[in-house]
Amino acid sequence: MVKTFSQAKLEFDKKYGTASEFSNFLPEHLSLNKKSILKKKNGSKNEQYYKWQLFYALVNSGMYAKDYIGTEVYFPKGNKNSAPIKFDGAIFDDTNWFEHYKSYHTDKNQEALDWLRKHIIAVIEIKKENSKDVETVWNQQLKPALKESENDFCLGILYDTERLYLFKKQGNYYLRLNEGYNVKKEESQTKDLQLHLTDAYATIPTYEQLIQKIFHPKIDRSKRTIDDLEIISGVYSTQLTDGISAILRTMDKVSMKNQRGYEILIQIIALKIFDEKRSAKIKAFLDWHKTDKEKEKLDLLFFVTQKERNCVSSPKNST
Repeated sequence: MVKTFSQAKLEFDKKYGTASEFSNFLPEHLSLNKKSILKKKNGSKNEQYYKWQLFYALVNSGMYAKDYIGTEVYFPKGNKNSAPIKFDGAIFDDTNWFEHYKSYHTDKNQEALDWLRKHIIAVIEIKKENSKDVETVWNQQLKPALKESENDFCLGILYDTERLYLFKKQGNYYLRLNEGYNVKKEESQTKDLQLHLTDAYATIPTYEQLIQKIFHPKIDRSKRTIDDLEIISGVYSTQLTDGISAILRTMDKVSMKNQRGYEILIQIIALKIFDEKRSAKIKAFLDWHKTDKEKEKLDLLFFVTQKERNCVSSPKNST
């Protein structure tokens, strides 16, 4: 049975809530099969407890396979004598990451370091501070860690005593993953990220969703389920506002920005909602989608000029 992140997290608590030691199932820097102490001397849970709680939930929920994840990952910082940047955790898009990681740290192989920077897709910071200083952790630890990724998109996770904060590197912007939290949208600075608000566990992207965001592989739309759709973070999310703007522009182009046009729009939205609810309820593929052929035809009808459309539909032979 597939578990949610929350269910896997509770499973960890039941198994290890009273344990004092944990056998690591992920690499810790260059070491395998190490053991971690989960309690302080006074018997309370330490940072290591929450670290392994998070990784256990990510892996045992099926969101990420363990072969893609490393803990206590070190990248160089500036001058060779400078202290390295340390990630409490990192997720890569290739299971061979550990071989490249060892190659860099044992042989100082710079090609291996380049490879790692191209293949890191998420960085993770663990704290046990009850969210007392999220701003500093973000600005001085997690944000610099995100900058190590050479992908246009990279996920940042701050897990502080079971409180979750999700961030992203998107191009040259460093923001909350939930766009509704970015007060000034792409221009948001640290003070504009509403760091007093946490993220729901259900909004953690899966490995497949991250790969889609970063590399945009071609997908078979007829084989998608509700879980394959991007989460709309709020009424002010760019996905929603951009989508509605595109619809209204198209309605204007075809002279349907009237009562009849809005009736059709409402019917389309209702069908879309019904399809998603049905898919979620019976675990079926989504039916309401455009095929590539339909999309190509619609693009020619609505999104190019008459001159461009004529060139595509009846190209002239060059002489």
